[in-house]
Amino acid sequence: MKNEENNHKRLKISPEQLWNSLGMIQQAITAIVLFAVYTTIYFIVERSYVGHPGLTNWLDALNKLFLSDALLKDIALGLAVGIVLVILTALFDLFVAAIQKQNISEWMHRTDHLLPETKVQKRWALGISVVGSVVEEIMFRGFIFMAIINIWDHWIWASLIISSVFSLLHAGVQDFWATILIFIISMCLCVIVAMGGSIYLVAVTHIMINLSNLFILPMLFNKKN
Repeated sequence: MKNEENNHKRLKISPEQLWNSLGMIQQAITAIVLFAVYTTIYFIVERSYVGHPGLTNWLDALNKLFLSDALLKDIALGLAVGIVLVILTALFDLFVAAIQKQNISEWMHRTDHLLPETKVQKRWALGISVVGSVVEEIMFRGFIFMAIINIWDHWIWASLIISSVFSLLHAGVQDFWATILIFIISMCLCVIVAMGGSIYLVAVTHIMINLSNLFILPMLFNKKN
């Protein structure tokens, strides 16, 4: 497809570069760094004779994200929210294609060059998607969001900052409209957290979206492997 070939040339990214052991190592290193940061701040707060209200508030807010009285309910709700967001973003994608008078089939397959192709790549993609979704939610909706949400008068500003950074980090391998969708999804996840949702809820939502985009939607749109 012409659209796919143009994207491939522009991005110069192949499935081999995305779905391999290095991707999992990257997620593991990120998780270790997050754990080190949390542990360091925890000991600073616990052992310091001088009060650190900012760090204490951040630690309390972060810990609350991991407290859930209904874990199974959060998981089920996360799956449901993920499915709804997948459907809404797919409809938005179709709307954009119609507005731009694009060929629907080519438009919906424009990022096929990023999808895992071999069985090995698919296994790495599955692992990276699941682990990466959890790590990213802990980092963005947990560590960073909880750190800056009290700086502003309203959580919306923290959400805009987090979502802008989150979407721009994906812009290198995504086109403009996909980046916009990532921004919107990130905003939705921030709203869930701001309304008291647990980290488990948004992590499962993130996992569902990633797995749908990598495996379910390509299958539904009859992508040939």
